[in-house]
Amino acid sequence: MAIATGAAALGVSSVVALATADDGRPTSAAPTAAVTTGSASSTSALPSVPASVEESAPAPPQTVDGLIADLTARPDAAGPAGPLLRAGLQGLLSGDEGVRQRSALQVLSLVIGGEALDPRYATASRLALFRAMTGLVPAPSSPTGTPSCLEVQQGTPPPVVQGYARQIVDQLPAWQADGFPADETARLQDLIAPVAAGQSTLDLRPCPGQ
Repeated sequence: MAIATGAAALGVSSVVALATADDGRPTSAAPTAAVTTGSASSTSALPSVPASVEESAPAPPQTVDGLIADLTARPDAAGPAGPLLRAGLQGLLSGDEGVRQRSALQVLSLVIGGEALDPRYATASRLALFRAMTGLVPAPSSPTGTPSCLEVQQGTPPPVVQGYARQIVDQLPAWQADGFPADETARLQDLIAPVAAGQSTLDLRPCPGQ
């Protein structure tokens, strides 16, 4: 699977690549079902994040490794879904392909909608994945070999990739309201909108400098 290496992203479009297998074929889960099912099973029973938690918690790291370390030290810092987020991020770095695929869907279901997460941690996770998968920051260390980054190419995207892209485009206004930076929003919009429209697809390449 593409990331394990982040991104997304992890982004995010990293986030989109997380749903793609090593050979470029999408996973068998349908995009809506994957997110809805994963979200329902992992977050529907979780309470909302109290405002006091959001206001008092220190600013979260904006890297995958930093988030893992922070949530290991402070499991409740990100809200009720914090332990699930940490487990998912850790799983993205696994050497086991099956673990990476399951973790990718878990992270996607959490960060796309942000349910039961402190909004700052949801934003930090999206940024960490997106930046890692687009080569803006070094990809997190992984035992699986050279980290991969996203690349837009001509062609029709697989349905699962297009589905995730559409969800991300739909959520961008809410992400920006939660603190996703305007310049990152514009960059992500430029990257993912053609994929959501079926005009291009996303592929993976070795990250810059690898």
